[in-house]
Amino acid sequence: MEALNITYDLSELQTTINPLLHGLQSSPILQTLKPSSTADGVAFLLFLLTSLGYITRGRVWDKRDSHYHVFFERPQVAAGDSNNASKSTRDISERLQEGAYQCVIFWGSQSGTAERFAETLGRECLARFGIQALVADLSDFDAESIASIQETHFAIFLLSTYGEGDPSDNTAGLWDWIRRVNDEGIKLDNLRYVAFGLGNSNYKYYNRVLDVVADALDGAGATALMPRQRADDANGATVEDYQSWTDDVFSMFRSMGYEQKSIAYQPSITVNVDDKVLETTAITTSSVHQQSTSNSSVVPLVIKSARELFTVGDRNCLHMELDLGSSDLVYKTGDHIGIWPSNPEEEVNLLIDTLGMQACRENALMITSNNDTAKAKIPSPTTLDTAFRHHLEICGTVSRKTALDIAQFAPTPEAKAVLLELGQNRDQYQELTSKTHITLARLLRLASPTAQWKDLPLSFVIENLLPLQPRYYSISSSSVISPRRIAITALVVNKVLPGDAAPTICGLTSNYLLSASQLASSSAIPTPTYRHVEAAEGVQGATVLAHVRKSKFKLPITSSTPLVLISAGTGFAPFRAFLQERAKLHAIGKPVGKILLFFGCRNQNDYIYKDEIEKIQSQLGDKLEVVTAFSRNGGAKMYVQDRVGENAAQVLEMLDAGANMYICGKASMAREVDGKLEDAVGKVKEMSEGEVKQWADALKKRGKWRADVWG
Repeated sequence: MEALNITYDLSELQTTINPLLHGLQSSPILQTLKPSSTADGVAFLLFLLTSLGYITRGRVWDKRDSHYHVFFERPQVAAGDSNNASKSTRDISERLQEGAYQCVIFWGSQSGTAERFAETLGRECLARFGIQALVADLSDFDAESIASIQETHFAIFLLSTYGEGDPSDNTAGLWDWIRRVNDEGIKLDNLRYVAFGLGNSNYKYYNRVLDVVADALDGAGATALMPRQRADDANGATVEDYQSWTDDVFSMFRSMGYEQKSIAYQPSITVNVDDKVLETTAITTSSVHQQSTSNSSVVPLVIKSARELFTVGDRNCLHMELDLGSSDLVYKTGDHIGIWPSNPEEEVNLLIDTLGMQACRENALMITSNNDTAKAKIPSPTTLDTAFRHHLEICGTVSRKTALDIAQFAPTPEAKAVLLELGQNRDQYQELTSKTHITLARLLRLASPTAQWKDLPLSFVIENLLPLQPRYYSISSSSVISPRRIAITALVVNKVLPGDAAPTICGLTSNYLLSASQLASSSAIPTPTYRHVEAAEGVQGATVLAHVRKSKFKLPITSSTPLVLISAGTGFAPFRAFLQERAKLHAIGKPVGKILLFFGCRNQNDYIYKDEIEKIQSQLGDKLEVVTAFSRNGGAKMYVQDRVGENAAQVLEMLDAGANMYICGKASMAREVDGKLEDAVGKVKEMSEGEVKQWADALKKRGKWRADVWG
């Protein structure tokens, strides 16, 4: 690379300067501005030199190197690499033509499920029907180019909805374009498409993204090749709903003239187990995590303290504080923390034993991709033990399709018959999973209680297990009060299923935190065994891997803005931080607006942070009003949404006066709170259903009505 040319060309300098000097000398304005002192003369000379330097920059001096653009050129699109250059196009129609694809499978995903489904569908399109399908992240292409997809191709959309009917982050471009399709009357007469949505019916706007997109496409003249379908995660049916939908998609392919072929297993990765033992394996998070504007990097945080919040009972609720130490991690009040758990010792051992790989669990595991589109789920090299412990969701349930696919590798004819029967009978599989927690290891043991699955390829195991994902918690500390400590409020979850010999599903991350806290379990169910990383300086002696995710669940800038806080159970976590900040502002003499807090739980024994709430109430006086709801207190059941209904007039009065309202807890609770308030405003203000919706939407758009809820 040549150095930048910063030498002076005197002849060119003279050519440029002489006309300027001549013009200045003959200027009548300059004649009247003769300097009256030496200082004025020096200042005037400096002014002339500065102006001259500005005018001649880039022509006489500081010329840009002719090769300067190479600094900003991607190596893969450098001149001469025309193949890679074509891949960089953001026009989806061009990409389909260049790659000789027959269809595109767009995915919009927040947690990775839609992305995984899209990749699986792409592989099956090719293997079963010979259809070349481009699996495309929606953010990699300009949404406007969808309009130029010709009738010779078709598009498949897999779109997730999360939160309050929000699109995933990578769907932002499509979302904006869809609005323009509606507003500008864009025509899509050539577009043929199929759409599938992922959502949760516990949320008010169930699968809203699917419906908004599909309605817009239909309205613009696009042709739906089959009716839109939805997955519902409210009862964990997402995978089964997806499988039923793909059955319909394959039927559609057959009706379009594509011939279905019988397929054999074709791995997308190659897995080799080295004879050497890998001495150390770095414990890092799965490669699914990407640092971004909304997500920090993942760092180890020391547990500084932990305490139990429930007074009595058979459940645990932890308050844990993590020290940010010297890390670059920062947070703001209302943000979320993502905790990266590890899988329990018992589950790791069960899967390795079932696969018959005890002897090589610490050997080096090398993984390479067989195609350009397959993304790495785990680092390489690693070990089988590390992969199963820290990188793959081995405690998650497996689908009926997985049972069907595994049958070809069964160690005995009897095991194969069991798997085929389960895989081909949806009702039977649903009956089994309603009573038994079917992980991959337990499915293998169910089919073959004694024989090991030594012929089951490790590539198949890794491909069919999800990457281990973080679990998110609302941060229950204030960044103003404790900027270098993050507090977590975590209910330890253990779900009991009927009729199972081992009927408990232990919450992975909550039990992981309970184990790390070294607190005693209040449950009769033993806490699973986890392998923790020790930290000598930590009070609790362990660290957890975590990252911070930004949230819009923020306090108003002005402390005098009134607040309505509605929560149930651990949904109170962010409100603890809110109250701490308001109490601090009040203590230093800042004006604080009225706070109306609704809190619901089972009974007084589950009343978390009761002492802290009472202390803050004594500090704020009549500025804080607390309304409680106990659902199991010996009398009539009372839920937080019932209390909101009883006090709806006060809530509406505060909202009309400019209050901000926040709801945190389960999505079903938030949906019922919405209903109570909408009923009340309809009666009080004599509004129609449409007018009530406009009223609520207006508050939400202005940030006056926010929800932080989960399924």
